[in-house]
Order: sequence, then structure tokens, then C-alpha cells
Amino acid sequence: MSERLIICLRGVTAVAASVVLSSCTGSTPTKPTATDPPTISCPASMTTTSTDGNPVSVSYSAPTVSAGQPPLTVACTPASGATFPVGPNTVTCTVTDAVKRTAACSFTVTVGVPPKLSATNFVAFGDSITWGENGQNSSAQGFPRLHPAVQFPISETYPEVLKQQLAARYTTQSIVVDNAGQSGESVTDSGTRSRFSQTIAGGRYQVVLIMEGVNDLEQRDSRVYPAIIAGLRQMILDAKSRQMQVFLATIPPENQSAPCCRNLSWSLVAPLDDQIRGLASEQAVPLVDVYAALNADINTYIGPDGLHPTTAGYAKIADTFFAAIEQTLEIKSTMTSSRTGAVRPRSGSVAAPTTSAQPPRPAVRKPR
Repeated sequence: MSERLIICLRGVTAVAASVVLSSCTGSTPTKPTATDPPTISCPASMTTTSTDGNPVSVSYSAPTVSAGQPPLTVACTPASGATFPVGPNTVTCTVTDAVKRTAACSFTVTVGVPPKLSATNFVAFGDSITWGENGQNSSAQGFPRLHPAVQFPISETYPEVLKQQLAARYTTQSIVVDNAGQSGESVTDSGTRSRFSQTIAGGRYQVVLIMEGVNDLEQRDSRVYPAIIAGLRQMILDAKSRQMQVFLATIPPENQSAPCCRNLSWSLVAPLDDQIRGLASEQAVPLVDVYAALNADINTYIGPDGLHPTTAGYAKIADTFFAAIEQTLEIKSTMTSSRTGAVRPRSGSVAAPTTSAQPPRPAVRKPR
């Protein structure tokens, strides 16, 4: 290095060295590299639930930052892990770079409260299907035989499955779903209507779930339709007179392809269910279309006797009632969080399109 250059650089700070060196040597100084301003992207808005209506601690993901002159400083208000009250809460995040340039974004943390029902005391009224009969006891190697009614475990009956579903969603309420099913009864039997009145008397129940009519078809005579509808109408009017909410269900399909022996009225079910749909409309009560829900996969949902549902079938009936109850009785609120986890997925229809009747086939009379 020349003596002149050494003298030129003596006493010069490192920051200015490149500029002085350029002056001494006559070269063009190097310009500092320019950086873009910082950017920030917030996480997606999120929803959580306060089980008791009090503020809850909420943690969220850090925002994503890019560009800017390092070091970058990021701050969010309220911070992740802070407590958030019920309702929508705006979180604002800001990034600042080394030369004090800033960028900001925001997202929403919504704290909901558990959904609630306007009524919580239910009774399921019906025949052996409501009771939960296990149709697998109806056959031995495909040979028809009479048998005493055998119930599935209580946990697999549709009223009990429904109770568990409602309890999982409406966590702050005490849900009652009593099973008032009785094997072998018919709507056209005056004793059934008397039993219905006795069941709903006393004001214990707010809601009655009615699914009846299967046993009335055992004579395989469509002339019984008007009497079935009249009996169901009387039940509905009785419940209404007590200020009860009524849910009226179609009856399940019978599987004509089942190996045994209690499906002899299969061709009469769909026309009867058409009339039940009409009765629900006439009486302005919610229709629970059990027929449509189970007929969508009849081999899965109806057991080997062709009449009684399988465990999956009873769960599907519960699903279908659940959908109608949620739609009709849930108290709507913008603070209600979405349902997740414990509740069984539903694919049943509250009021599904009518499924046309299957063509008749020769029937052999068998005792039910």
C-alpha cells in the first residue's frame, strides 16, 4: 500500500472506510443494499367456547413476517395466552424493522357459549323399535321362528343414543330422554292411546317423540291407513293440549331381501309414510323422516328379520331425531360455537324426499 493511501486512511472509522478508500483510489463507492418494507400475515380467525360464560385463555399461532431490515420485532395485542371475554375480540399484530418501518394485520378470536335447547325433558313413545328390539333373535339359519322380544343393550337403543348426543352438545343442560317403547303395540289399539295419555300426563315431559304404526300393518291390508293416521292425530292433539312439542316420525322401511321372516308388510310401509308426512304437515309438527334415512342403506340399517334395525340403524334413527331437535329447539345465538367431536356424525334427513313404494310381491302370512 502506498504511503499516500496509508496517510489517507489513518484515523478514518470503519463505517467510512469504504467511502474514503474510494476517494483515495478514485473508485465508485458501493451503495448499501436496499430492502423492501416488512410485511406481516396474521393467523386465521378462530372460535372457542366458554363453558360457563366467563373469559377464557386463548393461545394462537404467531403471525408470519417477511422482508424488512433485520432485526424484526413482532408484537400482538392481546397476546397469545391472554384471557378473552365472550363475543368477538380483535387481535392486532405489528412488525417493526431496524429502520422503524412497520406493518400490521388483525384477526378475530370469538368466544362462544355452549348452545342450549328451549326444552330438555323428552319421552320417546312407540313400539318395539322404540323399545330397541334386537331382530337378530328372529332367525336360526334363515328358518323363521317365533321368539320372545329381546332388547339390545340399553346403550344401543335410539332414545339412549339420542340422549348421549344431546348431552354432548348441550353441555350446560341436564337432558332427559325416557324410553316409553312397548313391544307389539298398535296405534289402532285403544289401549295404546290410553297408554300415551298416561305417559305424557303430569307435566314431566316437554317434548314427545312419536314413531308408531309398524304393527298395524301386520294384516297386510292398506285399508288400515286411515285408522293409523286417526290414532296418530289423536296422540298429537293430546300432546298439544298439554303444551308439549311433538316430533312425528315416519316408520322404518322393511327389507324385502332379508333372510327372515318379519318383513311381510314391506310394500305397505312407504305409502303409509307418505300419509304420515301429510299428517305432520297438517298438524304443523316437525317431521322426522326415519324411512328416508334408513332406506338409504337398508341392508346396513335393517337387521336379518327384515323389520327391526341393527345397532347402526338405531344410531341412524337417533341421528335423524337429533337433526330435527337441533333445528327446531336450539336457541339461536351468534355466540354459539360450532359442534365438534363427541357428537355422532349425522346423515339422516329431517324431512327428506318421499321414497316411492316398492312393487308388491306375493306374501306369506307369518306371525309377528
